[in-house]
Amino acid sequence: MAVVQLTSNLMDSFLKFAKKYEYKSIALISRMYQKKRITIPSTASAKIICEVTDSKPNLVLNVMMITAGGILLPMFSELPPSGMIINEMLKMITEYKKNIFCILGVSGDTETVKNFLNYSILSKIEYALLKEEISTIFETDKALFRIKKAKKRDALQLLPLEKEYLLEEVLIGTSALNPKAALLNLQKTCNTQIVFYALSGKEIIAKVNTNGNGIGYNQIGGVYTKPEFRNIGVSTHIMKVLLNEIHMSGRKAVLYVKKDNKPALSLYRKLGFHIIDEYSAYYVKP
Repeated sequence: MAVVQLTSNLMDSFLKFAKKYEYKSIALISRMYQKKRITIPSTASAKIICEVTDSKPNLVLNVMMITAGGILLPMFSELPPSGMIINEMLKMITEYKKNIFCILGVSGDTETVKNFLNYSILSKIEYALLKEEISTIFETDKALFRIKKAKKRDALQLLPLEKEYLLEEVLIGTSALNPKAALLNLQKTCNTQIVFYALSGKEIIAKVNTNGNGIGYNQIGGVYTKPEFRNIGVSTHIMKVLLNEIHMSGRKAVLYVKKDNKPALSLYRKLGFHIIDEYSAYYVKP
């Protein structure tokens, strides 16, 4: 086996690997998705390291991506890399970016990488990874709530709800909310992803969006309903609208949710999702 940086001559093998395992790390594949095709990211934004067979043509066996921002994204097959191979991969990764702050992926992969990286663990968040087995076109009651598809210009009016979502679901420990960064990220999401929001009268009460594009999957995130409008069908309705759009594009959906979020898990199961793995985020420092 050999460890190499992903180059164009490996793309055919990489795509075969990605189609089989992308559900494990849409975060990785989405960073390669440009203009509706998978491309190798520039070295200014990320670096992809592959374990490949020695024989020609080389076959991609396992993959890690390190982003310029310091997120490490492993995507391993059923036969993960040996300790020697992982060390070689991590050597190339830390030469590119030593200041890794997060390891994100299915728990078996992140646990393996964490054990070899030997960084200090600041915190760990555990999730359940869910995906659909079939694509269903749902019936939706258009009179239930008014649903709108967001555009970039809608980001400002969605920001108050986004802040509530970030404070409740995303930020950890003493992490502070950065309103400017939240708005910029929301504008990007509205411009590059599928975003729907629900209104009661003129009040925005719920939102949902994709946050990653793969080859055959869209990853769903940002699902949030104001507390006073929960348990009356808002999340179910807006999720069905988003899922219909995903399914009509010929894709399926995948998502991850905190393992202790029982209401969300119940909702996703009713919509046809099944837990397929554990997913985790390790926050680390050298």
